Amino acid sequence: MTRGRFVAQAPLVLACVLVAWQVWMLFRVTAAESTHVMWNCGGESSCGTDGMVGAAPFMGLAVAAALALMSRRYLHRAAPGAALTLAAVAFGSGWQAAVDAGDLRPDESVEWLVGRFTASDWIAVSWTVAAVFALVAGWGAGSSLRRTGGLHRLRLGARLAVADAELDGWRPAGRGRGHVVVRFEDGDGARHEFPAVVGRYAQGRRTVALYDRRNPGSAADCRVSIPRKGTR
Repeated sequence: MTRGRFVAQAPLVLACVLVAWQVWMLFRVTAAESTHVMWNCGGESSCGTDGMVGAAPFMGLAVAAALALMSRRYLHRAAPGAALTLAAVAFGSGWQAAVDAGDLRPDESVEWLVGRFTASDWIAVSWTVAAVFALVAGWGAGSSLRRTGGLHRLRLGARLAVADAELDGWRPAGRGRGHVVVRFEDGDGARHEFPAVVGRYAQGRRTVALYDRRNPGSAADCRVSIPRKGTR
């Protein structure tokens, strides 16, 4: 990344860090201060409280959604899962902090927004939810790496070259994917092509070829990428 691009991205990166910190604090405070909030649960399965901390989980969800949107430029499809994983870990950490501080016993039941459970139950559920969302984030990361050729970019390193490409033909390969021929022109003006399998979403989108500048004719060293707007 050039210095100019780094400076341009710095405000958004800083904003993402600050919002992530807010997600952490809101969900941690929600759990850690749970013993100081009196939930009044009655009637038609509804709960309410006059405590300010009672609003923290709702604020946390809103801020987590904002974090997912803001970090999408960098985390791509992993952003929602990563934001919710952070929230779940912070929530579990807050319950553990309350136990460690002596505010709660592990087997002590606590009335909270969705019901009455022991501190140990809340901690276990938090880590389980965190693990599930971590898997979702991992799936999203893998999907984005395949779409953008991220691993191939790392493998080629300084030998990486990028050129606009065209997709020709479409033979269904199942599950919304198809076989195509990718054609591109290298830096010397020579034409090359290689086979690839892409998702149907690639049709009509801008595509680029990632190739080895030392051996642009090697199909084994070529990948197709569908970049986000403003990137290569």
